[in-house]
Amino acid sequence: MHDITIRHSLAAEDAVLALWTEQERDLGIRYDDPELTLESEFPTGTGVWVAENGSGEALGAIAARWGTRSELCPGDLELKRLWVAPGARGTGLAKALMRAAEDDGRRLGATRLVLETGLKQPEAIGLYEHLGYHRIVPYGDYADHPDTVCMALDLPSRVLVINGTMGAGKSTAAAAVHEILSERGARASWIDADALCQVSPSLADDPFNQRLLFDALAGAAPAYRDHGIGLMVIARVVEDPADRERYATIFGKADAGLASVSIVRVSAGEAERMARLSVREPEGPWREFAYARTVELEESLLRLDLDDAVVATDGADRLEVAARVLDAAGW
Repeated sequence: MHDITIRHSLAAEDAVLALWTEQERDLGIRYDDPELTLESEFPTGTGVWVAENGSGEALGAIAARWGTRSELCPGDLELKRLWVAPGARGTGLAKALMRAAEDDGRRLGATRLVLETGLKQPEAIGLYEHLGYHRIVPYGDYADHPDTVCMALDLPSRVLVINGTMGAGKSTAAAAVHEILSERGARASWIDADALCQVSPSLADDPFNQRLLFDALAGAAPAYRDHGIGLMVIARVVEDPADRERYATIFGKADAGLASVSIVRVSAGEAERMARLSVREPEGPWREFAYARTVELEESLLRLDLDDAVVATDGADRLEVAARVLDAAGW
């Protein structure tokens, strides 16, 4: 695969359409249907991945779109039209195209990748099985055809926990992250976890209602998954090293495995935090608690060092902070 690049396009270009014409001829021969044609229009916001050599010649392509069939589930990203020119086969190009589409599916919060193929395409079936796909009930235009094979790969959910002391900007950053993800077309949600913990009285051995939080999230997580939401952004302090595993388990699913968890801490100088808290918190005992807690908690988080990355929020635009958080998390 020397000098091969894979790029993304929102539309199928002429070179890609030429590849797909080759594919239709090949499938027409395999299935004894010389009039066979395949769908080539894909809604904006999904895309086509094109593999090119150093001269810019298209050697292979694959397309993807959010599932449009009634038989599919929310969060299903449907892969379409994988094809590699005969002269470029045996080089790992088909696998690389599949991985490119899969990576983008993860980035967009897909919960499952699905595809259609057929019994007379054994090399394709072998590739998909090698990549971990399993057979599912056939769907689509050829669902009743005896040669139809449909397959799927369940993707683990991804969880981004935005950590930080009081006044550092956790909730503001989480909301802005969700805004960017929404503009990207991703299937995402965000939770201000503190709002799930506002109860009284708190238990003496759980003053910040952390056990209550995880019980509440355990009840909600399957609903988000069932609605096809693969990206969860959570604003919440992380003071317990075991919290990462708790999030991974709660948002995990048997078929997809544990969720992938990233923890990014947002930080701000003490003067900036105090200024934010003076505006946010009502005068009286609660503000005094917040002033003391932000200092205590900042020292605790620095000492624990449980974060994958730290992003400063002092004087920064919220969307700028959110973009840096996403980059730090690898999202």
